[in-house]
Amino acid sequence: MSPRAILQAGKTWAPVLCLLLLQLSTLSQPALSGETWEKLDKHLKTQVYKVNVGLKLHLRNGFWAQLSDLSPRLHLPVYTTTPDDKGYRVVGFGTAFPVKTVRADKTFFLTNRHVVDSGDPIVKECERFFAGMRLYAEQTGTTGAIDKRMRELLFIVNLAVKKEMSAAEMATYQTTADAIWDTYETYLAVKADPARLLFHKYLELVGVDSETGYFLHAPGPVSQQALPAQLYKVAKFDTDPDLAFLTVSGTVATLLEFDPLPAEEGQEIQVIGYPAASEQIDVDASKYYSPTFSSGRISRVAPHILQVDAPVAKGNSGGPVVSQRGKVLGVVAVRAISERGGELPNFGGAITANSVQSFAPELFEKPVPHITR
Repeated sequence: MSPRAILQAGKTWAPVLCLLLLQLSTLSQPALSGETWEKLDKHLKTQVYKVNVGLKLHLRNGFWAQLSDLSPRLHLPVYTTTPDDKGYRVVGFGTAFPVKTVRADKTFFLTNRHVVDSGDPIVKECERFFAGMRLYAEQTGTTGAIDKRMRELLFIVNLAVKKEMSAAEMATYQTTADAIWDTYETYLAVKADPARLLFHKYLELVGVDSETGYFLHAPGPVSQQALPAQLYKVAKFDTDPDLAFLTVSGTVATLLEFDPLPAEEGQEIQVIGYPAASEQIDVDASKYYSPTFSSGRISRVAPHILQVDAPVAKGNSGGPVVSQRGKVLGVVAVRAISERGGELPNFGGAITANSVQSFAPELFEKPVPHITR
């Protein structure tokens, strides 16, 4: 090739080479604006919220119910009642973060289904307890005085919240609490009532209603007012990803975005959330909300889940797994549990960004346009 031809070829390919080098330079940047993890964490610290799940239980007779004790022999829940609404009782907690969507009218917070559904077991146990109590009242009350017997049982059960009980009161309370659960197990449990016809009959008579509230706490002092949130979408089936979206109107939050680069095995990440263990370490934890950052790497990439070796504990559920670019790679959903029930350190799972967008496609223009590195 002549010198002129070489020069002409160089002019032809120069713009292409410059564009290619620019793209490679952009993709190779580990963090936003070349920031270190330390600087990046300062931005992310304000973007991850703690979510508390509150529950109210109401009976048809106008009383409000709350979990107060366990039955002495069977160790099953005992629910007491009050005539006044005492407000929400926190029954679960986790992590949530605002995510960028195509909707501008509301702010959408992403978390897990098992976080927003944390009150469900309590509601179900409450239904069983009062259905069993209603049947026990029928069995032990005189004809035509079942309502009176029901009031007697409610009074006895409410001894659970009495600061000091006499020996006679203690004996009556314990016998009654166990008798209510014995009645449920004998006549209303699935094994005794497979069609659940009898159970629903007595549940209808007592009428247990529940109300769940979701409260988002921004990082900062606890004196800040919580953001009440509404449930927008939650996974319906066990085969669905463990996800839920909460919405908040009339608030401004710095949104997190999904990373357009695919997650890679060995990639450095941060898991951000509110693990319960951190409150045990920090004696001032009750004064403020502050997320914990756990460093690690992605140890395995699967189609719908990322396995990470960063510490994941109770309370991390719903938190983001972020890349060093400050973008979200996944949502924490799984913590590993040993056969003895203990948490396995440095072993957790996160639902991928693509799975999140497939779960709620109406909130996103299109799936994450993963760029090949």
